[in-house]
Amino acid sequence: MINFIFISILFFARLTTAVDHHSSHKEKKAEQDLVNRKFIATSDLRLRMDKILSLTKELNPKKDDVKVVKSYGDKITETVNDIFKTCKLEPDADAAIHPPLGLILEGASDFKNGNYESGHKKIHEAFLNYEKIFKLDDKTH
Repeated sequence: MINFIFISILFFARLTTAVDHHSSHKEKKAEQDLVNRKFIATSDLRLRMDKILSLTKELNPKKDDVKVVKSYGDKITETVNDIFKTCKLEPDADAAIHPPLGLILEGASDFKNGNYESGHKKIHEAFLNYEKIFKLDDKTH
């Protein structure tokens, strides 16, 4: 009897693991499908992303001035917050833009702490991700 219970427990444990494993693959596939899909950026989103790109380009020659780097962190944060307030995207596109915007905010935070190089790297990566997710007429950077 104990053997039967033990074997039953093992069977159900394996079954549960198999279901979780299958579910995990479904979630990863859905996530990958979302990443592989190209969304159309609204004019509001495009305008503000272009502004962030312009700010980072404008900052580059001033990157050694910590006070200026910090101020650009504030400007970029304000622009991202404006995206959250004003840009209306379809739900899947809205979900897809959040990771790049989060990375931009991390980069802006680095700028606010005077860390130009790490902030620039994160913002650059965010724009590469943005270009992968959204259809753009031309390359952003």
